[in-house]
Amino acid sequence: MWERDAAKMSRLKSILVLVVVGGLALFIVVQYEILAKLRAGNNALRSQLDQLTQAQAARESTSNPSATANDLNADQLAELLKLRGEVTQLRGQTNEIAALRQQNDALRASAKMAAAAALPVERKKKTADDALPQDIHLKESWGFRGYDSPENTLESMLWSASKGDKTGFMAGFSPDMQEKFQKDFAQKDFAEEARTHEIGEFRVLDRQAVSDDEMVVTIYTTHDDNGKTTGNSEDTHFKKIDGQWKVFEPK
Repeated sequence: MWERDAAKMSRLKSILVLVVVGGLALFIVVQYEILAKLRAGNNALRSQLDQLTQAQAARESTSNPSATANDLNADQLAELLKLRGEVTQLRGQTNEIAALRQQNDALRASAKMAAAAALPVERKKKTADDALPQDIHLKESWGFRGYDSPENTLESMLWSASKGDKTGFMAGFSPDMQEKFQKDFAQKDFAEEARTHEIGEFRVLDRQAVSDDEMVVTIYTTHDDNGKTTGNSEDTHFKKIDGQWKVFEPK
């Protein structure tokens, strides 16, 4: 059960990474196309500006250098004012394009930072030696601790199992899992099953709060395998139900 939960969590993390990376790639492609269009428009405007500037210079060079607006006829004056207005407008559009390019660069940088922040952080996998002293629960110290914390729930379940107490053991599961295990143990001797899968100790290696009433706890347990002690760690999901922490299987 716990191995399946770990596989599910791994698959969800992989899907999240693919979604974030795919979204970032699409965003960058769209922004690149916008930037290309802006550059093309900017180049066209610069070309027009150069042509108009050259035309204005040519017009002024052929006229009397000392001439003033009063020396021009009405048509020449109107043409000159129109030309100067177009040059001013083109310069304003060029400045606007430069500002848009800066905003585009800032948006791309922000998108990269957001995507990096959304990626799941890989947690270092802890070993049995990483367990703190207060998180090491030897079998000799087990007792019924109630169900007010994930650690107490687990210890109460294991202690009940070691005593052949099916009721105390089952009470540590969520209602759905209780129903499932009731069917599994219907034709089995619970005390014999508990002895077969007897645990020597357990250690809490890590705790990850999913929400205020849900937590994933990495638990290391030891077993007696034909006189040889072996151990393994698994992620166990706990959910707070009516004020008590119960082992449950996420959908």
